[in-house]
Parts: sequence; structure tokens; C-alpha cells
Amino acid sequence: MNYLRHKAEDLVMDESFQQYCSGTNPLAVRFWEQWQQEYPEKKEVVRVARLLYLQLNGGLDAQVFANHHRQFTEAIQAKGIEPGRQAPAAKVIRPNGWKWYAGSVAAALTLLIGSMIWMERGAIDTAAVVDKRPVYASKAGERKSFQLPDGSKVVLNAASTLWLEEGFNSGTRKLTLEGEAFFDVAQNPSAPFVIHTEEMDITVLGTAFNVRAYKEDETNETSLINGRVRVDLRRGRQVYLKPNEKLVINVRKQPEELQTISTKRAATQKAESNYSIAPLTHFPQDSATVELSWVDNRLIFADETFEDIARKLERWYDVKIRFNADELREYRFTGNFNKETLQRVLEVMQLSRGFNFKFEDEKTVVLNP
Repeated sequence: MNYLRHKAEDLVMDESFQQYCSGTNPLAVRFWEQWQQEYPEKKEVVRVARLLYLQLNGGLDAQVFANHHRQFTEAIQAKGIEPGRQAPAAKVIRPNGWKWYAGSVAAALTLLIGSMIWMERGAIDTAAVVDKRPVYASKAGERKSFQLPDGSKVVLNAASTLWLEEGFNSGTRKLTLEGEAFFDVAQNPSAPFVIHTEEMDITVLGTAFNVRAYKEDETNETSLINGRVRVDLRRGRQVYLKPNEKLVINVRKQPEELQTISTKRAATQKAESNYSIAPLTHFPQDSATVELSWVDNRLIFADETFEDIARKLERWYDVKIRFNADELREYRFTGNFNKETLQRVLEVMQLSRGFNFKFEDEKTVVLNP
């Protein structure tokens, strides 16, 4: 490939360059060292791109990054998660490997490059200061796994963004999440791990849990696997979760419209709140935990409306789904899919409820009665 016209943000998105920065591929390291010798005028671009790559990955140097990369790979493989697999595209199966510590989306790359260059030159214009927080982002149709500077492990679901707040791992561990992520938090009692979302703050000391906080969804959820978490809701309430429990926040309906979930704990809860607590949902065929199925690249629906499922499919396959009849939105489905194409998923769903679908193009699906 001819890299002579590549800008810094282009290099960061190149897999060979990522391997050079991380030191995980000796051939890539040798190539880029020789390339800089051959084109010395490009050394500045390489330097900026490498600084940007390390900034996006928590400021880790190559040796620490390589160790984290190896440790995290072994850890998630021990849990049965396969990082070498990726959900297929809408009509054609296009498996993309999980990109360890991949760069952010192009807009965030541009902002970070600008902020890094200004910081180095000591010429920051206070009227044009940009967001300098380290950021991890995934596009629709992809999921990413990485390790934070404190050793915590994260799997980021499609169309999600995670920001590290100022001073992360320096006496404090605060993050902001939009979307969905699974966290396996490294224990550090002196530095509580706090995740901010639009509807809640989740505080933990050492635990494994899942957070779903997409802005377009009707509910936000925190699902606890082990350990203990405290959730501070924006409406002033505080909730503690025990293992195998989830907190469901209804962000659309008013409190008087919310109905409690029929569980031992939720049965005593008044309908005046906009949240409920329930056990995690297990798929009956193989006891898979529905709330965590995406981490293992499985798509599971448990008696969900077509409207809710459509939002998941849009993020999972990077498509837009349009309903041509409102009654379809209320259809309910239960299903378990493992690395299936979108067309196959819809075909299976047709077996339980009658509807028709067509692809207007590779990115648009239309649903009809």
C-alpha cells in the first residue's frame, strides 16, 4: 500500500500501523522503521499518529500495551469469548476481526490530533478548546475489546462511545458512556470505579457488570454479574444491586405509567418510580444470559417487541429499518441467533409472525404487513 498520502488519522486506522505502535508484530515494526528511513519527510506524520494512537489507548507505551493485549486475550478466551469473530453485514457475510485498541471515529480522531498538536506547541486558543478526553468508540456493526490503563477490561458494543475523565487512574477512575459496554473492573478500593450515563451514575469497587445506555432506547439497564454496585439515579434515588440482578430505568414513560416487574423484589416496589429491579434473563434452551449474549457475539430476543428488536438490528448490522405499518412495531419475538446474516434473522422471525421485508439497498430494510 502507498502510505505517502496518508494523514495521521489515516495511519491510526491502518492495522499494520496499529501493530507497529503496539509492538505486537515484529514485521510491522520493521516495515515502519524502514519506511521512515526511506521517507524521512514523513517522520513527523508518523510521530503525531503514534502519539494519537497511544492517547486513544490510555497513554500506554508499546511494552505495557503488548502485555495488556496478551493478558486480555487470555482472559476473555478463558471466559469463552472469541475475539476473532464479528457480526456479519446486512446482506453479505463480511466478518471483521475485533480491532484491539482500534482508533476512534474520524471526527474524534481529527479533534484529538488538533488538541495534541496545539498542546505540544503551547499555543492553545482558549476559544477553540476541544474535548481532550481519551475516547474509545465503535461504529454500528462492530464490537471492540480493550483494557483500560487501570487494568479493567471492557467490551464495547456497536455504536457506543466511552470517555475516560480527567485524572483516570490517578486517584480517580471516572468514565462516561453512551451506548453499551461490559466491564470487568480491576479492584482498587482507594479509587472507586464510576461510570456516568445520562440517566445514572454507577459506582463499583471490583465487579463484572453490563451497562446499556443508548439515547434512542426506551429503557436503560445495569446488569450485575458478580460483586456489588451502587446506582445513583438522576431523579435522586439510590439503588444497590446484588449479583444476577438488573436495574431497568424507563426513560420514556412518566412514573405513573410504569408497571412493576413481577419478581419477589419488584413486587413490593411502588409504581411511582421510573425504575424496577429484576433477575437477569436466561434463555431456556441453553441458559445463556440474554443481557450479556452480545459479548459472545450472539443475538438473543426474549419476548421483545419488533420495535425494540429493530433498534438492536440497526446497531448490530449497521442498517436502517423502516416500518410501513405501525401494527408491526408491537409484534413480539423470542429467538437466538449466532453469527447469522440479517436476511436469515428476518426469515426466521417470519416463521412465527407474518410480515414481509425487502432491502431497498444494502443499508435500508423496509418492513410491510
